[in-house]
Amino acid sequence: LWAFPLSKAKPSDPKVEFENILSLAKHLLSDTKHLHQNFKAKYPLEGEHKLDTLPVLSINAGELSTIQVSNGLAKLSTDLFLYQKHFDWLKKAAHGVRPMDHEFTSIHNRIDKLVKKIDILMVRLNIVRVSDPPLPQLPNSTTQWNVVQTGHAIFHHFHLFLDYATRVLFLMKNKL
Repeated sequence: LWAFPLSKAKPSDPKVEFENILSLAKHLLSDTKHLHQNFKAKYPLEGEHKLDTLPVLSINAGELSTIQVSNGLAKLSTDLFLYQKHFDWLKKAAHGVRPMDHEFTSIHNRIDKLVKKIDILMVRLNIVRVSDPPLPQLPNSTTQWNVVQTGHAIFHHFHLFLDYATRVLFLMKNKL
């Protein structure tokens, strides 16, 4: 028998990992846009819808260039965790919007995959993970009206967040 030396797994390049994370975020953004359009078509509702438990984008376009990799990844991970909890609630409360249950699950799973990849990158870059934020207090009422209104708010804000996140990930990747 031939003896081959065991090859050690090469530590992956953080830029390559950033590229993978950025690709996931872009695909999630595209899927979210599509699902948001479907949601709006099936459940039209005019006006702006707010939900106080959603993460707040606390940085403006001018400050994007100053974002640090450690703080940026930690904030993205925390905010994605919160959005995941909102989609969990939406999926559970969506008895009135059952035809979209599969799509909610798909978005949830993609968020989970993105959070895990960001967390792995944070470990490789020795970035301390902030403890998970407290779970948001989402509405107790699951009437169809409440679910639709909350769904509109979640989709709208998540779409904006993902647009922001892809820009931030691109800028952070270039800082490595």
